[in-house]
Amino acid sequence: MLPGELPDEQRRDLAARFSLAPDQLDSKAIAANAGAVAVFLGLPEVRSDSTAQAPAGATPAYGLFPHQRRAVVRTRELLRLGRTRLLLHMPTGSGKTRTTMSMVCDYLRENEGRVVLWFASTRELLDQAAREFHKAWSLLGDRPVPIVSAWGGQDADFTNITDGLIVASLQTVHARRSDPGFIPGLGRRVGLIVFDEAHQAVARTYRHVVEQLSAAGQPVTPIIGLSATPGRTFLGGRSDENLAEFFEHTKVELDTAAEGADNPVAYLIRQGYLAEPEFRLLGDLPEDDDSDGSDDEPDDIGLNQDDYMQEVLGATLQLVGESHRRIIVFAASVELAHALAAALRSVGVLADAVDGTTVPEFRDTAIRMYKSPAPIPRVLVNYGVLTTGFDAPQTSAVVIARPTRSLVLYSQMVGRGIRGPKAGGNRKAVVVTVVDPAVPAFGSIAAAFTHWEDLW
Repeated sequence: MLPGELPDEQRRDLAARFSLAPDQLDSKAIAANAGAVAVFLGLPEVRSDSTAQAPAGATPAYGLFPHQRRAVVRTRELLRLGRTRLLLHMPTGSGKTRTTMSMVCDYLRENEGRVVLWFASTRELLDQAAREFHKAWSLLGDRPVPIVSAWGGQDADFTNITDGLIVASLQTVHARRSDPGFIPGLGRRVGLIVFDEAHQAVARTYRHVVEQLSAAGQPVTPIIGLSATPGRTFLGGRSDENLAEFFEHTKVELDTAAEGADNPVAYLIRQGYLAEPEFRLLGDLPEDDDSDGSDDEPDDIGLNQDDYMQEVLGATLQLVGESHRRIIVFAASVELAHALAAALRSVGVLADAVDGTTVPEFRDTAIRMYKSPAPIPRVLVNYGVLTTGFDAPQTSAVVIARPTRSLVLYSQMVGRGIRGPKAGGNRKAVVVTVVDPAVPAFGSIAAAFTHWEDLW
């Protein structure tokens, strides 16, 4: 019957519902829209006899791994019990920032009208924190909140912020400590302080300011420190004891006992959260007759410059030949970093060098190209800028071509290349190092992780 038996007016109305001209309303158009036609004619809406299947599960957009969730639970328990200072001890690459941002979002949802203050000492760490919070709050938040960035000369206004996150360098806040009422006023509005790379918390320059901010809270504002290396020196010393005392000997570390693993690092490697590192010795070792446990950097790299260039270039080119597509080289000086990058380019390897004096535009471009998914090998040579706050999970090889006695710095450099497949990285990684891997804790990330346990 349809559409031929419809009066002209109804035919025009029905055709308009389907965005058709009246002469286009044929039996094919009617059949394609049978349910809508039935409603048009005053008949009951067509319904299916079968019901849609209910969802069988849900995947969070900002989820945490089991070991991260347990760390969050333990940290929150300690804060509820009245602890005002604690250290969250997680290996490099195990997700300290993501785990902590989940807690920051929890705190802000539960405490509207309070501010979280996130401290770090480098531009890279601060930028990483601001971006990670933006991502986390976009998925976990319940209201618009400001993100105030205060580092590198940025003129941040702390006066009226009563909600959200302040990401600030220690230098910026320290420089304003003499402003009338600045520290007490800010401290009264801050409900939680996070201190990234927490081994710096006891530095004489900044400790007093952080303690003043905490004491100005109503009540005392808790401080959560973050670190993969809860110490400052390799052989132990007063500064290590000061760090443990500052955080009241309270440390939350990854609990992997439920998985039958005593050492969290071994568990993370076995499960694919961290890559399994292979340590190789680079060249001759520098002479080290230091016996006082100092972590000052030795001036002697143990090789003359020509031999140094030959050793490092040879090791890097071998890694390229082994199909490593992303390699980080930590050079012994700014000059050597640029010389190494130039030498690599001269033999056809894509390489850039960055250091603390590199203009931000060039540094950002070099890092962006390094992080690109292009399959061609790339090498990023640096001095002093990529030990923290630099996340490039595809890095599968690290060349530590600068001597150090600092287990903290050494662990940070190793950490740039040991992201596992579950963190977007690799199953195995190679660490070529001028530091003798036979020295305890310098040849095993599991040993480095537990090196300072006696202090805590």
